[in-house]
Amino acid sequence: MRKIVVTYLVSTLGRTGPTNQLFNLVSRLDRSCFVARIVTISTEPNDSRISDFQKLDIPVITLKHSRLGSICLGSASLSRILERNRTDILHSQGIRADFLNSLSRQPCTRISTQRNDPFQDYPKLFGTIAGSIAARTHKTILLNIPHVISCSFSIEDANVRRGIPCLTIQNGISTNHTFLVSRKAKLATRTRLGLPRKPLLFISVGPLIYRKNTLNLIRAFGQAANASARHLVLLGDGPLMPKVQRLTEEFENVTAIGHVENVDEYLQATDCFLSASESEGLPNAVIEALAWGLPFILSNIPAHREIQLIRNEAGDLFPLRDHGVLTGLIENFVPSEEATLAARSIASETLNADVMARHYQDLYTSVVKR
Repeated sequence: MRKIVVTYLVSTLGRTGPTNQLFNLVSRLDRSCFVARIVTISTEPNDSRISDFQKLDIPVITLKHSRLGSICLGSASLSRILERNRTDILHSQGIRADFLNSLSRQPCTRISTQRNDPFQDYPKLFGTIAGSIAARTHKTILLNIPHVISCSFSIEDANVRRGIPCLTIQNGISTNHTFLVSRKAKLATRTRLGLPRKPLLFISVGPLIYRKNTLNLIRAFGQAANASARHLVLLGDGPLMPKVQRLTEEFENVTAIGHVENVDEYLQATDCFLSASESEGLPNAVIEALAWGLPFILSNIPAHREIQLIRNEAGDLFPLRDHGVLTGLIENFVPSEEATLAARSIASETLNADVMARHYQDLYTSVVKR
């Protein structure tokens, strides 16, 4: 049987959640049935994961277009590549890649994976007016791609309300090794990382941007009673880092560490995962924390509700921007084996990369046969 050739189109392979999900997918493709190729639009950033993909023997072709250049020249460049290299499926993710996908007239099946809600994210990223224009533009683009796949049911629900037909294949992460560790191992990791050993240790991971609501999270945590019994570790960097650092100076039980490569070690060392984010697709950071058996306290937004509905004993939700409820949940949090096992099962049984990859392979086979 002839193998199905899939060309993945992305802006870059920078170290982001969407790139990580792409890696989880292509690393699990059945090579006896599928051939993968990646086309990136722009020059790779310093934190690119291109070498990880190349180690899988997946060819990566870079167009090296700027943002403006990709609008003017990207379609022609992509067409030349697709003409030279037989492609059965063109699969894009991200607004620039989706734009070029929507313009393609090559004889292949076109698919987009939507990993965010543009109407929620873009106004916060680009400002109200520019963000609203970008969101409407992305909607128009997606309407010109025959197969749209959302990474969460919450995004699918939003798409249905806006008239965008789509299916859902939830994000997934690797759980191929044992993530659950003993209390003794947690404390040893804390010592190695220079973290406090005795208090309950909470963690929040993600870029320091307004959408993540990190400043309000710090304030709510810092106001919790008996501060010496709880400590919050923040991992991530971004434009809000100066404000975060100034705010953490007010609270001795909050530490902003910045960007690290060994996020897994910090997750292994902690007791609970926190997020006050205002919007998400299906957040990788939360799923990775679940894989380590971390119970959660999350803002009550659609993507977080979707996770809690799988196993509600794995954690609690608080109304967005309700600092009082968040502070109360932090004060009352007590680690339990039931919550740990429930958290781990969400990642190992449902939001699992092997499950995700099987669904995509079934989709590829189905659309090519059709």
